[in-house]
Amino acid sequence: MEITQPGLQQVQMIPKIDFTFATAMRAFLRADPDVILIGEMRDEETASIGIEASLTGHLVLSTLHTNSAPETITRLLDLGLDPVNFSDALLGVLAQRLMRTLCPKCKAPYKPDKKELDHLIDSYGNKEQFDEDFKDLDFSTHEIMGPVGCDVCGGTGYKERTGIHELLVGTHDLQGMIYKKADLDDIRTQALKDGMRTMKQDGIYKIFTGSSDYKQLLRIVAE
Repeated sequence: MEITQPGLQQVQMIPKIDFTFATAMRAFLRADPDVILIGEMRDEETASIGIEASLTGHLVLSTLHTNSAPETITRLLDLGLDPVNFSDALLGVLAQRLMRTLCPKCKAPYKPDKKELDHLIDSYGNKEQFDEDFKDLDFSTHEIMGPVGCDVCGGTGYKERTGIHELLVGTHDLQGMIYKKADLDDIRTQALKDGMRTMKQDGIYKIFTGSSDYKQLLRIVAE
């Protein structure tokens, strides 16, 4: 049983009676909703109906399993979406993963040595962008946090999790690339030019702000 929320109408998919995402979407559109939330776009029919709904004034939100925000675009194009309609409909893609958070009760500050600091800067991937994003930090004195372990966190040094994200915005330039079915690398490059920060960059930001450490970042962002 799902939680009841005033103002929302929810249905469960029942493939045995051919009540699928696509079937439900057609029924929803007859009710003229303002916002449509699709659990997952996993086939061309569902994705196409979602795109059509967005082009007729509805805000459509959905999930998709990919490794990054730019890969979402190529994945949807590979499903067979019309690139013209897709490029017109796309507002943005938010990718996220969860990274373990340092325990607030026992985490301890330390000053990273030059080797560790250089490694974090190199991992950021863009020195100029790094200097801009961290211009308020004095790395000659700045300390980052490391795990210790206590009764609160069961001796692990970590408590709960925090999200790391990358937000790809459907800019005019990016829409043009979708229309032309550009390669993934070109789409990623354009997204970075448009201001996207990768999940790894966001994770490094959270390291320097004391939320987690590099060991945890490596566990969830391999590249």
